[in-house]
Amino acid sequence: MRGVVLATIAMTMLLLLLALALPAAASDYTLGVFGNANEDDTINMQDVTYTELIILEYRDRTELADAKYDGKINMQDVTQIELIILGKEKELTFRDLFGEAETVNKPIERLINLGIKGPVAVRAIGAKDLLVAVGTYTTTNEVFFPELSKLPGIKDDYEMMLSLEPDAVMTNLEMRRYAIDGLPKKREFQEKLPGIPLICLNMRETDVLPENVMVLGYILDREDEAKEYSDWLEGHINEFTTLTEGFSTDERPKYYIESHGKSWRSICPGSRFDWPAAIAGGYNIAADVIGPNHPLYGHSYFDVDPEWVVEQNPEYVVSGRSGASGGGLGGYDTDDPSGAIASIEEYTTRPGLSATDAVTNGHIYYLGGGLYNGGGSSIIGAAYMGKVFQPALFEDVDPQAIHQEFIDEFCPGLNFDVSEHGVFFYPPLEES
Repeated sequence: MRGVVLATIAMTMLLLLLALALPAAASDYTLGVFGNANEDDTINMQDVTYTELIILEYRDRTELADAKYDGKINMQDVTQIELIILGKEKELTFRDLFGEAETVNKPIERLINLGIKGPVAVRAIGAKDLLVAVGTYTTTNEVFFPELSKLPGIKDDYEMMLSLEPDAVMTNLEMRRYAIDGLPKKREFQEKLPGIPLICLNMRETDVLPENVMVLGYILDREDEAKEYSDWLEGHINEFTTLTEGFSTDERPKYYIESHGKSWRSICPGSRFDWPAAIAGGYNIAADVIGPNHPLYGHSYFDVDPEWVVEQNPEYVVSGRSGASGGGLGGYDTDDPSGAIASIEEYTTRPGLSATDAVTNGHIYYLGGGLYNGGGSSIIGAAYMGKVFQPALFEDVDPQAIHQEFIDEFCPGLNFDVSEHGVFFYPPLEES
């Protein structure tokens, strides 16, 4: 009888452990940090339980259960997971953009960030004080980066990087395309910066930014701050996706977005530049030519034939010809809309375009300030384009309020009122 009772208790405990090990319903991604044994979007006591069940052979082994990253799963991994939960781990292994495992020593106190969108994310999760140098892209955008622009700016000066004695270097290999053709550059970093951990995470493509922000949060010991930023991003991504998902091509107005400072240079379908307009319910006129299997799909831009653009008869034309913070035509650096106005007027007089629906109906807009080129800012660009592409669906969306919230909550050190300063979308929505 006593044996039956003990067996019942043991079975009950086992069932309880199995239940505790199940991941809670949350995000659709897997947090790419070793220690995330049950492969959900966080590391918690469920991962401890899951790893113990793997050891007891009640669960199949998962790659991320190897928290110590030594090829074995044992109680040392359980201890490592517990240390990660407590924020006391001495090292952390994560999966980078290339699918390779990288290990950093903790805590990171000196960080170099060479990326375009990486510094935005580091600042957003409250870790800007760790930065000792940034890429020259950041140093040239003084208004948007009032503090980080004062740091040393580096391109490929490896000797300077070494002299700064960083605990890690966050590279500019920070988007999907580099996973295809950027591995030689990573190997160059490894050769020139021996012994220095490299962080290569996708900081540019907004659709995968939430999961990459969370990995960054674990690396920099800013898990709570990363969760707040990730939730903000994911909330708006889900909001806009829900508004426009299921739309047929015919229900999406055709757009032509010109970018990168040159006439007849279109953004590529599948790129981070195209994402805001696509999620806002529009349809890139090049989508029928450059599909997912086309070699240009996901690239930044391609040059187009003027006659072809006219033949496609876009319903909307958007000028995005400005730098990261809007250099030249608008953005954070100026309150003068004359550059944006001139850009719009140029389209109305450009041969051929005058006969398109976009010009005939006055559907020509300027979108600047880096609000369409990836990272968290593209949430704002998507909100603006949704207001013109699908005004009924985006009726309750306030792009300016979203923009101000982004600055106030996730751009510490930037004191900027978007209702008073900057040129981000023209003509203003109330005049459209």
